[in-house]
Amino acid sequence: MENHSPRDVLVTGGAGYIGSHAALELLRTGHRVRIIDTLERGSIDTIRRLQAIGEVDFIQGDCGDELLLQEVLRGIDTIMHFAAFTRVDESMACPELYQQQNVEVTKSLAESAAAHGIGQFIFSSTCAVYGTPDEDHLPVSEAAPLNPENTYGDTKARAESILRRISQNHDSLNLGILRYFNVVGVDAKGVLQEPVVAARLTSACLQTALGNQSEFTLHGTDYDTSDGTAVRDFVHVSDIARAHLALMDSLQPAIVSVYNVGCGHGTSVLQIVRAIEQICGHSIPVIEGPRRPGDIPAIWADSSRIQSELGWSPHYTSIMDMLATSWQNAMK
Repeated sequence: MENHSPRDVLVTGGAGYIGSHAALELLRTGHRVRIIDTLERGSIDTIRRLQAIGEVDFIQGDCGDELLLQEVLRGIDTIMHFAAFTRVDESMACPELYQQQNVEVTKSLAESAAAHGIGQFIFSSTCAVYGTPDEDHLPVSEAAPLNPENTYGDTKARAESILRRISQNHDSLNLGILRYFNVVGVDAKGVLQEPVVAARLTSACLQTALGNQSEFTLHGTDYDTSDGTAVRDFVHVSDIARAHLALMDSLQPAIVSVYNVGCGHGTSVLQIVRAIEQICGHSIPVIEGPRRPGDIPAIWADSSRIQSELGWSPHYTSIMDMLATSWQNAMK
């Protein structure tokens, strides 16, 4: 990747899990960072940790607030848009909430970005836009049809469509879309902490391993997979952060760049449990539970496009190495 002069980057949702890791990578590579976050699901401690590494301009507020954005966007040349609600189960129960946060807020932000002449916009999307790929589309590539099966994936697909339209109507706004697969791990140097969220697979496993909860619920054991549990492509959060920087240096006018970000192989939920047991050195109490609405049986990525076009490849390819960063962090 070529070296470029420092950019002024707005990171929405930068107090959250993935956004904070992208902000950390930006700081480490000499870029100037401004973060906007409501702190509804982010943490002020995360902001303070980032500010201990480098200068971070933090604004507490809603990135869909058009009046606030008039000030926030001043001097910015790149937006990395992470702010979103991301829980599949919650999205199925609260579709209006997800429509507002993931679609309407994104639309307002992108329209403001275009009006302010922002040159680059990178959108945080998800493999959930693909739904359940058939065998002909596994591993799933960016050319696979979009067929989301839960509200979360549907709102991200609709946000992608809106962004495409806005970028087509404003030639100055270069658009990139990254579709993440399942995110795990934490900064290996310990600058940031992994959030404890009961709905997250690895978080629930780790909290059970630490004794902070009595048992881990295995949601869905009757899928048509090798061990009956769902299969996912797990990718380390720091590798996702690096993908944003690779894309930031590669966006081109009139081209919407869309890339999968994954490791290219599937790991089952049960294999994750067994891996964490191996890392922590003891068994984890597990009970079986029903499938969660909106979950799909199996998906993993074809990430050959981002590797060939941007030169990105995952530093972490072993699930054990990924989870080890989480365990070491959790033990502090």
